[in-house]
Amino acid sequence: MNHLFPYIERTLLHPDVTINEQYEALDDVTQLGFAGLTVAPFWVKKFRRELGDNHPAILSTVIGYPFGYQRTEAKQTELEWALRDGASEIEVVLNTSALFSPSSVWLKIELAKLVALAHAQEKFFTVILESSLLDQAQLQAMIKLAANTGADFIKNATGSRQTGSRQTGFSQEAALAFRQLVPKSIGVKIVVDGATQEEMEQLISVGVDRLSLGQPLA
Repeated sequence: MNHLFPYIERTLLHPDVTINEQYEALDDVTQLGFAGLTVAPFWVKKFRRELGDNHPAILSTVIGYPFGYQRTEAKQTELEWALRDGASEIEVVLNTSALFSPSSVWLKIELAKLVALAHAQEKFFTVILESSLLDQAQLQAMIKLAANTGADFIKNATGSRQTGSRQTGFSQEAALAFRQLVPKSIGVKIVVDGATQEEMEQLISVGVDRLSLGQPLA
């Protein structure tokens, strides 16, 4: 399992996450060499202090989580504060509601504005797609949109739909198909809660860059 550690991002975004859980995840990052830690915007400033300015691990946060349908101006403000608080990477949830509406043209404008803000401070930018909501044509179109606007990574899900009454669960078939759709020039993140070690190893072998893990390793 050790060989997977450099690919794993501990992602703590569930609504009842505790400070102790986050400290345990931070220990995984600092002691086991995980790739990074993803926390809610509220916690960025604290965990930047805990991690320090020079630690190589990524401190990431989410913008527009979990549905992406905030106004662009609100996302811009949220992103600016996250960078000010010390986030080294930004993940923005695609506005799926706009995609399903005639206003989908605004998706490109919004992403271009947000990418520009992150890249101006030399920070990585991830677009999160809730791919289980999209048909094949929509998924391909949104991956192309994210790539064309300059995203560094594309992520297959928020992870929020893997809990509660509308669970989607992990699908290795869907994860592998997602990797095939994303251009090789763009990094890929996959939510792997529920995946086996063998499935995670297969994802890495086909070029997945990050494994987003909401639960501690068993």
